[in-house]
Amino acid sequence: MLSREMDAIVDKGYVIVGSPDEVVEQLTEVATNLNVGHLMMLLQFGNMSKELAKYNTRLFAEKVMPRLKHVHSQWEDHWWPQPMQPAERAAPASFAPVAQAAAE
Repeated sequence: MLSREMDAIVDKGYVIVGSPDEVVEQLTEVATNLNVGHLMMLLQFGNMSKELAKYNTRLFAEKVMPRLKHVHSQWEDHWWPQPMQPAERAAPASFAPVAQAAAE
C-alpha cells in the first residue's frame, strides 16, 4: 500500500526523484512551466545514512546543477543576496578578551 502511495506522489510531481537525467528533465519542466527560479532541495530524508545523503548531495551538485544553469539565465535575479558595497559595510568591533575570574 505504501509503495503505491509513494508512486502516486511521484507521478503527480509532488516530489522529484530519479537519475540525474530524470531530475534535470523534471526540474527544467517545473522551472519553465511554473516559472520557478528558486528551489529548496531536500537531498536527505527519512532514515537515509549520512554517506548516502553525501552521495546524493555530490551527485546533485556535479550532475544536475550544471545542467540547470541555463534555465532563466536571461533574467536578473533581484532576490538573491548580494554583498554590500565596501563603503556601506560597518567596521568590525575591535576584539578585547574578557578576563575570566579565577576558578575557586
